[in-house]
Amino acid sequence: MMLCWLQSRQSSNEAVNSKNQRTGLNENNGDPLRMSTTSILSELESAEVGEITERPDYENLSTSAVLHYCKCKILRPYLRLLGVMGLRPTSGDDIECSPCYSIFANLHTFQVLIFMCIGYVLQYTACFRRDRGFCYTLMRIDHELVSNTTKELQYERICYGSIAFSYAIPSILHLSAYLYAVYLFRIRENEQLQNLMERAFLMSSDPSDRGSQKRLVRILWLFIVLSIIWMIIALITVNLMMARGIIVFQWLHSSPDQLKTVLKFFLIVCTLWHDMVQGTIITSYCLQGQLLMSHLYFLRTKLLQHTLAPLDWMKEISEFKKLLKYFNDDFGPAVCIYTVVNFSWAAAGILWLLKYDNVDVQSSPIIYISIINVSLWVVISLAPFIQAARLTSACSTIQGIGHEIRVRPFVYQDTPGSDLDTILLYASSLNMCARLFRVPITGRYLLLALTVGSIVMLILGQCHFLSGL
Repeated sequence: MMLCWLQSRQSSNEAVNSKNQRTGLNENNGDPLRMSTTSILSELESAEVGEITERPDYENLSTSAVLHYCKCKILRPYLRLLGVMGLRPTSGDDIECSPCYSIFANLHTFQVLIFMCIGYVLQYTACFRRDRGFCYTLMRIDHELVSNTTKELQYERICYGSIAFSYAIPSILHLSAYLYAVYLFRIRENEQLQNLMERAFLMSSDPSDRGSQKRLVRILWLFIVLSIIWMIIALITVNLMMARGIIVFQWLHSSPDQLKTVLKFFLIVCTLWHDMVQGTIITSYCLQGQLLMSHLYFLRTKLLQHTLAPLDWMKEISEFKKLLKYFNDDFGPAVCIYTVVNFSWAAAGILWLLKYDNVDVQSSPIIYISIINVSLWVVISLAPFIQAARLTSACSTIQGIGHEIRVRPFVYQDTPGSDLDTILLYASSLNMCARLFRVPITGRYLLLALTVGSIVMLILGQCHFLSGL
């Protein structure tokens, strides 16, 4: 009987094992390869995660990695440049709150102001005008001889032009624009540039376009490189003007030659510093305009691809309008002041080249150097307007985005029609544009102004005003 019981027990165990195997096959839908396929997929996923983590941080779509990439590639270097110009602190965030560093930063800004004022004084004493270079006229002086019967005619080289309009007013405006920029960047302690840059980089984190952040960095650095090239050409132009002319410092006729050499060196350095300060502020305006454009295009792409909810998109547009208001109302006046000065120098230089300002008959312009000098002022005068016109064009594309998403059959097929109508009405009601001098800047008006200027130049050439060129 024991043997019979053992045989029955073994047969029952075999039945249970066969039942468990059938149950496992049923759970795998009758496919015996399910377990092996699942293990292979898990291995692939683990290998993919390992590949992503081996990439640089900026390739990951995390917020911390994007902000780190933004700070390392463009934000920190440019903030250091602003610090050299005295517009922002020059060190890191860890010591900005210390009293010693605050005193040092204020002393650096004060040193920059003193250095700029010295440059203005040296430009007047050397009769150096930014629109035409060194400009002198001869003043007649009657010198009586010992016999008191004859007189010898002598001439003294003095500055040509009005002191107020040629030296004082442009210098005051130039300094006022810098002081306003210092107030904007330092005293108000705003972080608009940093906030805008971080928002643009975070919005550019698109999994379908991993190179958007790199392209944005290259575009921003392109503006900085172009400004550096402008400063270098301006420096070369000043040196050529100094090499081609005879420089006489007022009230220092009898000074030693060593002092005159030092004054010439300081004149070149201070003039370069003026151009660096102005170029940095205008470049900052162009950078913020480019960031606003990129931010707007990224928002447009995300809404079209439906990777951003419509309500979140409206909130982002509201934040964009705040950044645009700062760009127009707060940062715009500094650029407007520089634009007034630069346009006046460009116009006066053109009249000087055309020999229309012919009162000073003792000197004539150096043609090629003067053309380069005038071209520099024309370029830096038009740069803010071109950037503002591009930003206005980007803002106008948002007004029609509601019609685009309304006719997209596959992306918004599950979205209720009422929500699409809400986006259409909201986008159509937007009225955003870039402004300078409180005037909207558009591409067609800018093109019209350039066309009128070209026609005027052609008419002057036909009337023989350009015969000397």
